[in-house]
Amino acid sequence: MLTEKHTYDNGLAIALWDIAETEEQLMNLLNNDAVVAEEIIPFTSTKRRLEYLASRCALNELTGNEQHICYHENGAPYLADNSLNISISHTGHYALVATHPTDKVGIDIERIGDKVGRVRHKFLSKAELETIDARSEKIHLTILWAAKEAMYKVMGVETVEFTEQISIEPFTPYMEGEIIAHETASTEKKTYKLQYKVYPEFVIVHAI
Repeated sequence: MLTEKHTYDNGLAIALWDIAETEEQLMNLLNNDAVVAEEIIPFTSTKRRLEYLASRCALNELTGNEQHICYHENGAPYLADNSLNISISHTGHYALVATHPTDKVGIDIERIGDKVGRVRHKFLSKAELETIDARSEKIHLTILWAAKEAMYKVMGVETVEFTEQISIEPFTPYMEGEIIAHETASTEKKTYKLQYKVYPEFVIVHAI
């Protein structure tokens, strides 16, 4: 079911879906779309099928009509009619979709837990590791991971070295806030302002 929907002044729109439905119920919400029904046939994982359907339900809630999602060769999603830029993320039983009318968008949702801490050296530089707030380590690390994932999506570069080519400026984690991030993987070498929000189970970070 749709749990949150926001439209921001900058044009960004976000929908969060808590996957409590069965596959049949989600298909009913999608009016038993024959194209979608065919697309999920190859998925052997029930979780993957539910995520696929829920993200489309969330997208329809954002746009107010039925949309068809296609994928580039690198796996990045786009709308068949190119009416909006989109980004999709999943964690646990949640599906998250973001859209923007003109700009590329990257969004990520990550569950707060021990897993990110165990792989911190794979996505954080030595300098970034030294900025982790010990008082809220799990949350801080989860925000950083989600921020780099959101950056990767918005950059649109196929190969990115997270530890060296995406850097996050030091910040103190709060319940929500802004992060400054830099990337050196693209020819433009852009700087982004990312927004994050911390929930009891997960964090959400988005960039445009």
